[in-house]
Amino acid sequence: TRARMLMLLGGFLVNAKLYEESEVVYTKLAQEQDSPIILNNLAYVIGVYRDRPEEGLEIAKRAASKAPRVPQIIDTVAKLHERSGNPQKAAETLEFLLQVSPADASAMSKLALLYADTLNQPQRGVVFAERARSQNPRSPEVLDALGWSYYQTGKLAKGEEFLQKSLKRGETEIAYIHMAQLVMEQGDFDEALGYLRLAEEFSQDPYSLNRIKALQDDIRNKQAAIGR
Repeated sequence: TRARMLMLLGGFLVNAKLYEESEVVYTKLAQEQDSPIILNNLAYVIGVYRDRPEEGLEIAKRAASKAPRVPQIIDTVAKLHERSGNPQKAAETLEFLLQVSPADASAMSKLALLYADTLNQPQRGVVFAERARSQNPRSPEVLDALGWSYYQTGKLAKGEEFLQKSLKRGETEIAYIHMAQLVMEQGDFDEALGYLRLAEEFSQDPYSLNRIKALQDDIRNKQAAIGR
């Protein structure tokens, strides 16, 4: 069918990182089909890949109103709350996701990072990360959340050990960012910049690239301040 062809085309364009074109395709689809999954795809493209999170969030909420218990849609709403600058609302949304899907280790990992970082409750982050580990002990995402949560509670060696395990299981942008932050705190600025270069290779969207660039600027400023 035409709708299926457009869905395949939209997915192909996203994989090819042709995000502007994929937005056009998903917008057309959303106008033709009253589908929450299509709305969710459009919300993700606009909010994440096109870096317009507030606009994407409104579309994701429309998708959620049509299908309130679909984990994929709830996850998009949470991500766009976070990127719109509302980490508390993002955490509440992920908590709801865990009511719908209690064994979702990815949701637990995302919740752990929110608590460990922006919500400044790292001990609570450890609780969710350990729950995630009980579900999926080999997941790079889970091991990263565990490492960063422990690191933020002050258990530095334990945190670094889990971050290194995460990267052995699978390279991810977020684990490289966390390793960069960790070695930066230890004063190893060149190694930190090396980790951030690796993070850039895995980055998929402008928000993530901007986060990496801000950290690179921070490191270079610190280098300049101490003459290294």
